[in-house]
Amino acid sequence: MPNPFNLSQILQSMLLNCLLVIALPLAFAGILTLINRSTKRRLAHWWDYSQLLIGGLGTVIHELSHAVACLIFQHQIIDMQLLKLNLRDNPDHSLGHVNHRYHSGRLWPTIGNLWIGIAPIFGCSAAIFGLTWLLARPTFATWMTFAEHPTWQLNAIGPLFSQLWTTQPGALLLWLILTSMIAIGGYDLSAADFKGTIPGIIATVIAVCLVTGLFSFVPTVNTTTWLIGVLTPMAIILTIAVSLSGVCWLIIAGIFALLERTTYHARH
Repeated sequence: MPNPFNLSQILQSMLLNCLLVIALPLAFAGILTLINRSTKRRLAHWWDYSQLLIGGLGTVIHELSHAVACLIFQHQIIDMQLLKLNLRDNPDHSLGHVNHRYHSGRLWPTIGNLWIGIAPIFGCSAAIFGLTWLLARPTFATWMTFAEHPTWQLNAIGPLFSQLWTTQPGALLLWLILTSMIAIGGYDLSAADFKGTIPGIIATVIAVCLVTGLFSFVPTVNTTTWLIGVLTPMAIILTIAVSLSGVCWLIIAGIFALLERTTYHARH
């Protein structure tokens, strides 16, 4: 707990809280976008509608997350399409969209630009969290216990992932399929999503610093500890999403490489 009169500790807490609130989800968003965008490009090169079959569920959750965040941060939704089924008449190659606007000059809607842009990171994580509760209850309990008392030792982190393999085979297979579909279609943020976060980042930094500064005078509240507890389950889910996205990319890349090689030898 920082001493309320220790300016150095307060500034360190502000920096750490900004990293947890802003840099952590943005870093995961960037990694997941790179992987899953590459996967969807490969699928689209093979067959446009494969993106809908494999990533449609994630796309719907992605756009719903934007829409919910718009309502929370008082942005007006102008137009929304959860899933574009007509990909041939689709010049921007997007699978869905949520267009919105807000009155500038107000802090809350300005902060919302960041959270509306990265809302799919939280929406898809919440969906996977719910799937885990539904299909892999012991794993869900392990995650919640770890979130209450996080410790970054290998023997404590290992069960967060290994616990999944004790799930009944049918439930585990369903969890893997649905989670992969959410990861591939839902975590791919567009250039517009990232661009729209810029005004919100500045406003969110100001808000986080103000809240951290105010609570530094409350001896019973440690904002950094609270944020770590809240964000730990999301970090676990995002790590799993990165792993599953990477595996899907490898499988799809391997299949296409094999097909191209087979086609090449057939022609020559």
